[in-house]
Amino acid sequence: MGAKVEFRATGKTLEWDDSFDNILEFAEENGIELENECRTGVCGTCKVKLIEGEIEMEQEDGLEDSDRDENMILPCVAIPTTDIVIDA
Repeated sequence: MGAKVEFRATGKTLEWDDSFDNILEFAEENGIELENECRTGVCGTCKVKLIEGEIEMEQEDGLEDSDRDENMILPCVAIPTTDIVIDA
């Protein structure tokens, strides 16, 4: 059974599908629009707050130290490793 991904702002909770490369693509496929530009973890446009759970990110250049302190993530390069709740 896959991890659950809760998009708090939209009220949607979905089961993660490992066929997706990242949370951004997963969200888009499920009708959830997240602002984005570079899709590579560099610009920071897509950053959202991770409220609960754990993720892996292959790139963090788009985050400032203050973003990390606030538990912000880059869904364009992140995948869940546990059930997660994000503010999106």
